[in-house]
Amino acid sequence: MATFETEAIVLKQFDLGESDRLITLYTKENGKVKAVARGARKGNKSRSGLVLPFSHHHFTLYKGRSLAKINHIESIAMNSKLREDLDYMAHASVAAEYIERAGLEFEADQALFSLLAVILEYMNKAEKNELLFYLTVFEAKLLLLLGVKPEIESCTVCGEKINLKGFTAVGVKEGGSICRECLSKAEFDYSDFSLNQMRALYKIIFAKITILKAKQFSEPLTNKLMELTENFLAYHLDLNPKSLSFLYTLRNMNS
Repeated sequence: MATFETEAIVLKQFDLGESDRLITLYTKENGKVKAVARGARKGNKSRSGLVLPFSHHHFTLYKGRSLAKINHIESIAMNSKLREDLDYMAHASVAAEYIERAGLEFEADQALFSLLAVILEYMNKAEKNELLFYLTVFEAKLLLLLGVKPEIESCTVCGEKINLKGFTAVGVKEGGSICRECLSKAEFDYSDFSLNQMRALYKIIFAKITILKAKQFSEPLTNKLMELTENFLAYHLDLNPKSLSFLYTLRNMNS
């Protein structure tokens, strides 16, 4: 078996047999990798205490025929808060599931890896009322990386430049903005976005995460942006994580 080293984030884990665990990793150099952690269920603390969801490590792996095997782990960031609190876990689970569904096995995408690593770090440090904002930022940047970001500046129907004064119609099926003239000629399923909302959408897609501040985005604005990003991911990429249902149930219970 060939040995390889990689930086990776644990997406999820399952019990395997009486003593092992099957770990799904998203790696920096090799994309999605499924690996066996031998003895992780039977007191092997060097592994059971590290291969936890949302944790970030440097791995040495043996590449088998179907599954890799974990040989050595050096921790980079445990992101413990994301497992210790239900609200944190719910938001982190959505981000991890998006990557699990979008990522390909043994096909590296370092931009996707970096996005997940950074957003989990920010969630782990965030206040509880900031979690939804960081998940929305993650979804918006995921759209950009996967090539389906909303078209903002031009009409997706006729191609004319959009006048951003007043309200702009944004259609998920069309892939972005729809000008008023096109709206008058046919029926579209769309949402109205104000100038400030369009600017906010543009900002969370293109601005560096380091300069984005949750306090600059109200909860209603964040909810509107999140609804759009999730609808885009579901419609254009068929990405609709099951963990979203749990997150919304939890949010309804807390409201």
